[in-house]
Amino acid sequence: MNKYINNFYNAIRAIRHKIAKQNGKQYIKVKNIDEIKNVHTLDYHDLSELDLREYRYLFDYAPDVSMPTSGVRGWTTNVIWPAPDKMPDGFNPTEILEQAKSPVYRPNTTGKGINIAVMDNPLDVNNPEYADNINFFQGPLNNENVSPNKHSGMVMGHLVGKSTGMAPDANVYYFTKITYQDVKKRNKEYANVLRSIIKFNNDQKPENKIHILSCSWGGKQKNSQEITALLNQLEKDGVKIILCGSDYVEEATLSGRDFMPCNNPNMTNIQPDVQKEGQELLHMANISFDSDKVIGIPTNMRTTPLESNGWQYRISGGESSSAPYIAGVYACALEGNQLFMTRPNWQQELNDMLKATAIQTEQGNYMINPSGIRDQVAEIVEQMEMTIIKQQANQRDDY
Repeated sequence: MNKYINNFYNAIRAIRHKIAKQNGKQYIKVKNIDEIKNVHTLDYHDLSELDLREYRYLFDYAPDVSMPTSGVRGWTTNVIWPAPDKMPDGFNPTEILEQAKSPVYRPNTTGKGINIAVMDNPLDVNNPEYADNINFFQGPLNNENVSPNKHSGMVMGHLVGKSTGMAPDANVYYFTKITYQDVKKRNKEYANVLRSIIKFNNDQKPENKIHILSCSWGGKQKNSQEITALLNQLEKDGVKIILCGSDYVEEATLSGRDFMPCNNPNMTNIQPDVQKEGQELLHMANISFDSDKVIGIPTNMRTTPLESNGWQYRISGGESSSAPYIAGVYACALEGNQLFMTRPNWQQELNDMLKATAIQTEQGNYMINPSGIRDQVAEIVEQMEMTIIKQQANQRDDY
């Protein structure tokens, strides 16, 4: 490489090391490819001494390349990459990260006027991607001094991120939970946070009450009847609850029975003829599953905010990313259609719509259809409004 270009990259690398040190971070100097082959997410890794030209399949950087069952699952803007002549041909991680910021298949709505409670890990409330959406923030109940992490940034990014979210104009009430290793301690923590959510909701005016609770965590009823009772109370109070891999609330889970995130290695594109004009292609996992029960959620190969300023690119999504995505879809469906939430079983109806409107792929599997869900909600609301008008007209005729 031209020595001037080499000097330029060395100078940039030195600056990034200095900035990281100022922020209390330390770069990991990687000298052997084996040191990163099974790193889940590259972050503050200095790869400048590596030659990655022969390792194009260590990274998934295009829809037609199968994801490895192990290896690098994503990277952040903090990574220091080798110079271009040491990179796989055509692989530009910065470009990939930028292109993956836009959420897949965002409908022509933004969730405005819909209130979503999020119960998740410690959060950086100042991240510009979602800071304006936070209408209420509750930190750790025990005032424990904990740092924000990637999980919470990912959740908020998929939900309301300006660049990355499904519902970028929705209102968020954020409730911090601490995930303790001890199950009993963790369940006690979750129960206490849920109680605070119920109290918060009871104190709100009707227009400010919670419509949706998005939880990127789960559990089993047998482990905590207390959590089950609290979630049931929230549902009775008119809240749509979304959980991951849990049976706490019937039909509120993101389990194998109902929904499956697109996290299978084999990627393909959904049929172009089901796309609206101008929409980008949806990336769908080539999964063999019972299509009557499982709906794919497109959270693979997406970029979301880091816990602080910066970005993270995830090769494969999971239930944790699917929960806020679905919450955002429902928020978009409910925008301007709040009358729908006066129906007795509206929470279950949304689940039914998700399944009924799903788009079939070439492989016979199904993908969530945000516009289809909104269209069905809007149609029901229109019928409800017509019924109200007729009732009012009949009442006038009686006088």
